[in-house]
Amino acid sequence: MGIVYEGFDPFIERTVAIKTIQKSMIDKSEAQEILSRFRREAQAAGRLTHPNIVSVYEYGEDGDAAFIAMEFIVGIELKEHFDKTVRFKINDSAKIMTQLLDALEYSHSRGVVHRDIKPSNILITKDGQVKIADFGIAKIESSDLTQVGTVLGTPSYMSPEQFMGLAVDHRSDIYSAGVILYQFLTGERPFTGSNMTIIMHKVLNQPPVSPRTLNPDLPEALQKVVEKAIAKRPEDRFQTAAEFMKALKLAAESPASAAQASSSDATINMSNPAQNKQKNGVGQSSITDFSSVDFEERLKESQREADRKSGNIVIEKQADNSSWDIKLEFDQFIPPKEYGTKPAATTPAPIPVILPGFQAGSQSGLLAGLAQEAKERQDSRQTTLQASQAKARRVDDALNRIVKFFHPFIKHVNDVEPAINRTYRYDARTIYSNLKWRGAVVESRKQSISESALMDYVVFSVNLFAPEPVPFKRPWGPIDTLKKELHHLRLRVIDDVETDNKKPKQEWLETQLAADFPVQIRFQGNYAETGINVMCRNVGAFGVTAYKLEPDDVTPSFLDDLGLFLLGRSDKLPMQLRSDSSSQRA
Repeated sequence: MGIVYEGFDPFIERTVAIKTIQKSMIDKSEAQEILSRFRREAQAAGRLTHPNIVSVYEYGEDGDAAFIAMEFIVGIELKEHFDKTVRFKINDSAKIMTQLLDALEYSHSRGVVHRDIKPSNILITKDGQVKIADFGIAKIESSDLTQVGTVLGTPSYMSPEQFMGLAVDHRSDIYSAGVILYQFLTGERPFTGSNMTIIMHKVLNQPPVSPRTLNPDLPEALQKVVEKAIAKRPEDRFQTAAEFMKALKLAAESPASAAQASSSDATINMSNPAQNKQKNGVGQSSITDFSSVDFEERLKESQREADRKSGNIVIEKQADNSSWDIKLEFDQFIPPKEYGTKPAATTPAPIPVILPGFQAGSQSGLLAGLAQEAKERQDSRQTTLQASQAKARRVDDALNRIVKFFHPFIKHVNDVEPAINRTYRYDARTIYSNLKWRGAVVESRKQSISESALMDYVVFSVNLFAPEPVPFKRPWGPIDTLKKELHHLRLRVIDDVETDNKKPKQEWLETQLAADFPVQIRFQGNYAETGINVMCRNVGAFGVTAYKLEPDDVTPSFLDDLGLFLLGRSDKLPMQLRSDSSSQRA
């Protein structure tokens, strides 16, 4: 939909998240619906003030931009933990679910049904506090934005009535919360499938696998709670989130649950995520310990990595936490905070101001000194920001120069389809020659839909064609190794080597390779290091090489030399792409 910025409100002195969309970039056929959903998110969340719901401070439209200013949360999506096959203790699962259900009970009492409760919309902070986000498809009482017959939501967490396009109420959220509880206790979702049709059929017609089948150690009381929460008929479920929460607490505190929790203090080793993902929940205890010792270090590392990949110098901390792999520890229950309380936050020191009627000369020496220190600090920050922006602009300008060169370049060359006077050798017997140039394209993308956004990457691609398929002969060996080698170079086998591999072993494997193969150059903006990372595939010879360019390297002479090399009218790459110290062949 758009981009989310980290910002700072200087008047209230707090960090905020600013979600924005650019109206002119939305497809006209979808513009009304998207803007309605955007406004609805602000309207729905804006009427809710709860410690477990992301607060919305303001909605506005400024020219072509619409924005929502909201609470800035440093946390991890619950989806990240599920994707990493992390398993929670029963008590910890109950504590997270209790906060989720408390927030839903509050939301429902204010006439707001979320309708898209799922792990990716649930953030968990370092201290274990739950935050519900994204009310973009919420249903609001007395609102006509959501019509009966509209199917909105995420398939695996949608209630049966959502799939059928019926009117939904708060019990749809209860169903989605039940699916999340099922996933907490078993490690799997109750209904899965390769597409929405399969999932819908299962949700509407099939009972879920019994939770105790997937997790034999699960107390029966908890199984009954899950089964009631995800009942297919709304009237068979818990009728309120408060009722669900009460039943969950009783089940989690039952003698069987307490005995199970106290009898196992072992930690499940998640060193093989792939294996765990395949066997998740089968024959395993739901007990897992979580360590938060390295939370801060991993948090900083993930933020630095996100900054490095995105090159976004405007935001000091990257809001995209999709790569976080952080384990949490919920050793003690964190009681819900009083509504309206604000979490403590570290913010820049306020700048002293002179009140009306108070002459500057009458300030104390302390206030004058503090004012000077604050001004110097602000000036230093501004200078640093301007320097970072200037460096980023150099990279952006260089990438734009590449785009402006390649667009007319490929237009002219595609019309000519020149012969490339260059020989490519895969090995001594496999040789591509007398090549023709066809179908060159150049692609580029900015970091966001904003007109002022920095350029992310530029990719040049072209296919080279030999007159006919190329014979390929090599000593008989593992077919998988051969397939990997050819795939790395984007070379295609015409014959059915899988069938040949099943024949009696011979001394030689003989086949044919397709006459065409791709040549590609990718220029990726590296804003963290104020440079450009270059990846070349099959440029001049088969293989992949990597280089680093400085913005000043991208000169007209550099681009001309590169173009001449690609056309086969020069045997040498530009000097900037030939330095042994800056390249690596794979």
